[in-house]
Amino acid sequence: MSQASVVNDVYQQPLAPIGESTRNPTRFACRVRDLQKTYVLKGETVRALRGVSFDVPEGDYVAIMGPSGSGKSTLLNLLGCLDTPSAGSLFLGDDDVAKMSDDQLAEIRSKRIGFVFQAYNLIQQLTVVENIQVPLFYQGKLGSSELKRCEELAMMVGLKGRLGHRPAQLSGGQQQRVAIARSLVNDPFFILADEPTGNLDSRTTEEILQLFKRLNDEGRTIILVTHEDEVSKRAKRVIRLKDGLLQSDVQNSYESRIAAAEHAIANLPPEIE
Repeated sequence: MSQASVVNDVYQQPLAPIGESTRNPTRFACRVRDLQKTYVLKGETVRALRGVSFDVPEGDYVAIMGPSGSGKSTLLNLLGCLDTPSAGSLFLGDDDVAKMSDDQLAEIRSKRIGFVFQAYNLIQQLTVVENIQVPLFYQGKLGSSELKRCEELAMMVGLKGRLGHRPAQLSGGQQQRVAIARSLVNDPFFILADEPTGNLDSRTTEEILQLFKRLNDEGRTIILVTHEDEVSKRAKRVIRLKDGLLQSDVQNSYESRIAAAEHAIANLPPEIE
């Protein structure tokens, strides 16, 4: 298959403008309002976030970037309901999670957010399907219909024939596919991906980015934290933080995304036969 045909397969239709989604064009996956986070470390006050505001409509695909100390990791923890803000609001759907208790946040994490991590975070003793089932296990949902859904998700991300494999029997890219399938099992408000290609080679990175593209085309909302420009160029928007503030919020055009995909595919190393 030629490089051009690969790109055409991935980018078959023009992307919908931000805010338009096949799921619900009028709703937001999350809304951030004047979000602030202050830490006290060794007696020194650190203002990690100084008042950040932005919206993520359903069906959006956002890359968050920033240098060390920009507040990127702090924002990731807040979006994932792993920490609470010092001030401001964070809405998931219509609920302000900034005002929720630890127990409520735990429920939000398990039901409304799909996590994808750089290190995959799979359980080594479990099979592919069992790893995908983990979020359901904590909710006591392990019936036949749930098992079928996990198997379908595994096949959807390209793991047909490996349903019974354990992580040690999979490549890095396959393990990340398991993590992506796991992130979808609860039909979350959005997928929150933390450096999801950080441990992958360039060819496997391309495979994962194409999978994210397909999921986004199907209406899935993706918020991706990355330090790689080549990864951020494939998102619909790029939000940049600096010194705890929002430095810029820029849309990538459909044409620029095609160009980024073409450039990445053209520069892939040859496959090892």
